Order: sequence, then structure tokens, then C-alpha cells
Amino acid sequence: MSGRSRVDTTSAEDKSIGFDYQYYYFLNELLNLKSGQVVGLEVLDDVHVERPDGTNLLVQLKHTVQTSAQGVPINLTTLDSDLWKSISNWCKLIIDPADGRALVNSQLAYLKKTSFLLASNKSENDKNALLISVEAFKSAAKSHAELVADITSLKAKSKDLVIQGYIDDVLSLDDAVSERFFQHLSFALGKDEIINLCKASIAEKQIHQSRIDDVFSAVDSEVRQNSFATVKAGSKITISFDEFNQKYRRHFDKARSGSLLFREFPPVLPDNLSDQTFIRQLVDINDIAANSIEFHTKFTTRRLHFRDNLERLIQDGEITQSDIDALEEEAAIMWEGKFLQTYSGQPAAVDEDAAARAILGDLRSRKLTLASQELPLSMSNGGFYDLSDRPVIGWLSNWEDRYK
Repeated sequence: MSGRSRVDTTSAEDKSIGFDYQYYYFLNELLNLKSGQVVGLEVLDDVHVERPDGTNLLVQLKHTVQTSAQGVPINLTTLDSDLWKSISNWCKLIIDPADGRALVNSQLAYLKKTSFLLASNKSENDKNALLISVEAFKSAAKSHAELVADITSLKAKSKDLVIQGYIDDVLSLDDAVSERFFQHLSFALGKDEIINLCKASIAEKQIHQSRIDDVFSAVDSEVRQNSFATVKAGSKITISFDEFNQKYRRHFDKARSGSLLFREFPPVLPDNLSDQTFIRQLVDINDIAANSIEFHTKFTTRRLHFRDNLERLIQDGEITQSDIDALEEEAAIMWEGKFLQTYSGQPAAVDEDAAARAILGDLRSRKLTLASQELPLSMSNGGFYDLSDRPVIGWLSNWEDRYK
């Protein structure tokens, strides 16, 4: 049996990615908020923007997973269901008696402060007769009567009863209302790389290229969490310019500060945690048990967090090898001082394991410095674990003989 089931197609692709596309469009609008503006998600429309002059932009988002032979999203065609359904929805909204717009005067008043945008990842199509006609009307190359005639002609060409119904909703508008509606209607097509658009918006806020992904991840995660909490509390998702600045500005400030950013990388743990030299050292002094997978994992994660961040910072040009050398020298001096204090000129300790654990305990409480910036304690611990894994330092008096 070939092909995908209907459940696979509609659920996994169209619905899930459609919701994500809508969310990331909303996020991009947030990133481009101007003073006095408010952006909403699924409040007045899929996305809407309230402007300080009292006008609103309503946005309908349409996403497709279908692609052309060239591998790009399919075109928005003249009789595309997404196109006509969106326009129909807006026409019904304009004349909605439940919102007090049964009369033409109230419809015109609504249109005076409302504009409409259909945004989609579907490609622009220079053969789309409706878009061509609307553009001609907006540029005064066609009269409104000619535009209506074009739409009437398109209805006659469609054999789809649903699309004919959508077109009827458009044609049923009062002439003055219809004219103002099309004056306020626009399209944004080919918006496929929506995440890249978000990152470009972040870059425009004077964020260095090496930190764009960090800001994007932080803002994306927090906006998602806050949006979930807002809906769960029974409220609507609307964020003003001032609210966005208050809640999320710190992520931009942090990226601009020049301070080092430490990232949380998913650790790629070794197959056998207990084979690591630093783990063997800890087990041999009875700091952790040989079968304590929980601590083996926790301490290995800290070591890898330290190592991965140094590699990334070097790669991004945030630090140099000399910065790492200076950190390791500082760590070695800390270790050396405590090690010599414990073992030099002293007879063999009655309980050398306890002496070794005291050295380790002292270093676990110390913070290392990288490029004049103090590291978090967990990352500093990871630095000492990394040195003892190579091994450059150890805890027992004969550690070099045992582990090198």
C-alpha cells in the first residue's frame, strides 16, 4: 500500500506546522513592535496589530506543505480556497450584526480603522487574476466596477460550490463598503522562512551575529511559556510595546553587554561513564559510589557543559586560547595550593581518602574566571572535573602514578 493516510497528512503536517507558522509570524510581529502598538494572537484574527492612531491590522495566515517541482511552496492560484476563504471571512466580519455592523454606515466606520493582510508561505503568482485585478484597482488603473466585474467573471469560471459561496460573500457587500474593503486589502506571499525572518528582526536590534540564535531561543521559549500560561488563565494573548520591553528586553541587553553567554548544550554522554578518569578518581576516594549512575551523569554533564561552552566561545571568537590557558593556570594554582597544604612535608595520612575529599571539597566551592568573567559554580566544578579527567590534577598523593 503506497502513500500516506489522511491522518498522517492533515494532522502531522497541515495542522501542526500551520499552528507553528502562525505563532512565529506573531513572534516576528512582536520583535518589530513600535511604540504604542499592541500585537495579539488569535484575538481579533490569527494575528492582529493595534496601532496608536486607533487603527487595526487583521492578519490571516495560510501555510501549505505542498511544494512545486522546484521544491518551493506552491503558488497562490486565482481560485485558491485559502485565498477566497480568508476574503469571505473578512466580508462576514465587516457586516457582522453581532458587533453592531448591520448598517452600511457602521460598516464604513469599521473599515475606516481596519485593514486586512493575507500572509502565506505560498509563492507569489503573476498569473493570479484576482491579485492582478486588486492591484490594478488600488493603483487606480481599474475602477471598482471593473474589479467587481472581474470577480463576477471568476465565479463563473469556478465549478467549486464552496468557492462560489465565498465569492458570493464578497459580491454581496454594498458597493461603497466593497470599494473601501479592497482599498484596505493587501497580500504578503512567499513568507516561507518565517524563523529566519524572526532572526533577521533580532539582528536589526544591533545584536551581533554570534548571539542572534541565543536571543531567539531565549525569547521564543519565554514567549511560548507565557502564552501558554495566559491562555490557561483564561486570558487573551495581547502584548504591548511596553510589556514586551519589560518582559523580554533583558535577553537583548544581555546579548549586547559583552559578557560571555553560556549555553545549555544537550550533552553527548560517553557510553561508559565509569571509564572516565575523573569518575575513577572520585570513586577511588569514596566521593561517589562506583554504581552511582545519578552522580556519574550529573558530574559528566557539568564537565561537558564546561568543555562545550569553551569550544563554542572559541569558535564564535568570544575568547582566545590564551584565555583558556589563563583559566587552567588559575585552576591549577588553586589545586596546587590546597594539594601542597595537605600532603607536602606530612607523613602518610591515616585516612588519605578523607584528605583527598577535603581538597576536592575546597575546589568545589571556588569559582573560576574566564576572560575576566566569573563562571557559575556548576561550570567551575566542570572545569576542575575536566582537568582531573585529562588528568592535569588529582586528589590522592600518588594520583600521577595511578591515572597518568
